[in-house]
Amino acid sequence: MNEQSTPLMRQYAAIKKEHPNALLFFRLGDFYELFFEDAVVAARELQITLTSRNKEKGISIPMCGVPYHSAEGYISKLIRKGFKVAICDQMEDPRLAKKLVKREVTRVVTPGTAADGQLGAEENNFLACVAHDKEVFGFAALDLSTGEFRATEFAGDEAERRVREELLVLRPREVLFASSMPLFEQAATKPLAPQPGAVPRIASVENATWAETPLDDWVFAADYAIPLVENHFGVLSLEGFGLASRSAGATAAGAILHYIRSTQRGSIDHVDHISYYERQDCLVLDAVTVRNLELIEPLFSAEATR
Repeated sequence: MNEQSTPLMRQYAAIKKEHPNALLFFRLGDFYELFFEDAVVAARELQITLTSRNKEKGISIPMCGVPYHSAEGYISKLIRKGFKVAICDQMEDPRLAKKLVKREVTRVVTPGTAADGQLGAEENNFLACVAHDKEVFGFAALDLSTGEFRATEFAGDEAERRVREELLVLRPREVLFASSMPLFEQAATKPLAPQPGAVPRIASVENATWAETPLDDWVFAADYAIPLVENHFGVLSLEGFGLASRSAGATAAGAILHYIRSTQRGSIDHVDHISYYERQDCLVLDAVTVRNLELIEPLFSAEATR
């Protein structure tokens, strides 16, 4: 895009530059419009019509759009496929704007931060993170919709296998990791950062289908990530959560909080506790499984009385 672009396209370019790896839903009146590669991808994945906008320097701009009032359904389809979506809204009434309407991204929806309504209430929506500290793997997972937050660690020769198993048991929608350290060896040959408009990278651990999101290495520095967890819960030490001597697990939890804060604008006060657990010591039931068990328990009770 060049300097001679229209003011609207310059505004779009500036906002898109801040969210290069997300599909940008750009509010124009009663529609969210997508341009360039985002439009090509969205039209293909949503099976909607790809059109074009007025030419810039003689080059037609690919474009597609969805109605503002029904955008959530389209967003849900995209995040189920592993895409991120940045929602750019109009921040003032177009009728009162003197020149170009002010716009800014109000939220970023990712596979691991989607709300219940976007995935179905019967499904968990875990955002997981794997952190590596010397010979220890830290693992944390948060279901933002329920506030369930947990962390653990794996060490020894079987650590990587146990991380794999944990991911397969938990089935997170999205997994965070340091950009310099792919999740597993076979991932090293794949590009770490998704290219604009590309289909998101999906881990090939057996039949897993989580979206992978690399973060800058500094996010995983213990002196940055651990204070994030302490500050969020308003404590001076994580001893009460069982994480005082579990720096890898606490770092993974901190990286999740960093990611949530950088993508979401709403409050996460409902995330008011984190639990450390040992997989070999217990069977950990997630909130959705517990709800489902509570629903079927009366059925078994009724059967037993016959």
